[in-house]
Amino acid sequence: MPFGLGVGYAQVAVPYILRLRGLDMAAIAAIASFASLPHAWKFLWAPALDAGHSRKSWYLAMIGLTAALLALTALVPPEEARRFGPFSLLAVYTAILTLGQATVATSSSAVLALMALTVPEDKKGRASGWLTAGNLAGTSAGGAVVTWMLQHTSPRTMAIALAATCLACALPVFFILEPTAERFPLRALVRVLLKNVWATLKSREGWTGMIICLSPVGTGALTNLFSALAMDYSGDSVARERMVILANGVAAGLVSALGALVGGYVAGRMNRRLAYALFGGVMALAAVGMMVGPASPTAFAVGCLAYYFANGLCYAAFYAFVFDMIGQGAGVTTRLALFISASNLAISYVTWLDGKGYDAAKNVWPNHAWAGRVGMLGVDAASTFFGIAVLALMLVMVKRMNAQSRESVT
Repeated sequence: MPFGLGVGYAQVAVPYILRLRGLDMAAIAAIASFASLPHAWKFLWAPALDAGHSRKSWYLAMIGLTAALLALTALVPPEEARRFGPFSLLAVYTAILTLGQATVATSSSAVLALMALTVPEDKKGRASGWLTAGNLAGTSAGGAVVTWMLQHTSPRTMAIALAATCLACALPVFFILEPTAERFPLRALVRVLLKNVWATLKSREGWTGMIICLSPVGTGALTNLFSALAMDYSGDSVARERMVILANGVAAGLVSALGALVGGYVAGRMNRRLAYALFGGVMALAAVGMMVGPASPTAFAVGCLAYYFANGLCYAAFYAFVFDMIGQGAGVTTRLALFISASNLAISYVTWLDGKGYDAAKNVWPNHAWAGRVGMLGVDAASTFFGIAVLALMLVMVKRMNAQSRESVT
């Protein structure tokens, strides 16, 4: 829930509220992309988590800051016209939201490092499924809760509830038995980390993994914009709010969790990279289904849930193949953060592309109500299919390189 409330606030509640305030889709996508950037750049400060202090301590500190920043975000209205000194309140709101994502991203790095160090190798596929189920269900449920509270409670009540929930949900970390971390002087730490990161990246498995992470395959970027897209499916405000909470809330969380558990099970029994690409194709097909389907609340709910299920499949396979690459040992947090940051960078740029696709299509067909949603959904699906084609080409190249290597050895 701490991760879910932080990310769900940015992914579900904020786009919905900003669309109600009249911002265009490109601006909403830009704010969502900017706020999510800490997830893409967390590898820059991840080495601090490998310096010798326990990851449990890092987790607790970051959850405390997340609780404080979520409370502060609830107290600042996202108004574009009003001012806070030389800045608009929207700029202040975006800045606080972004800082909150930085603390959430760091707490996530601590959790992943704890998993890498404590989960046996033969259980990491299933563990990836449960991790993804928790993250996606928490994000959907957290986003739904925040969306409802923004409409029905006072900012003060919301701030207290969000902070208290984060702190209460962090208590289980005290029951984790973490191996004692080896301490390094700063210079030695940087040297060891750079050596390990470089060894990972220069390996064939490492650089191909990085390309997979940076590709638009399996990003699930539409989950950042579904709540804003709801206005294209229903004009009634009450029905729209219920639709957002259902299709991006509790039901989405349960469907995502189910997808993650299925994805973790499948990824444990086949090539995990291949599973990731296949699941990405399933997600793109869900976007295509929404694109060609009717603009009804039922179609929106069904399409969102299908996309969320595929998102769960993709995330479970993603974590499974990343855990395979990074192994254990010194610098595990930094190596994890490097690949996950690359994936989050892909989520940010595809989110931005999806928003641009919406506005571009509206400009081309201004008199057609379907234009924006078709543009957004089409861009998301097309980027995934393009990414799968690139990964297939990379696979062919790697096979040829392997064949040439075997021939040179013989």
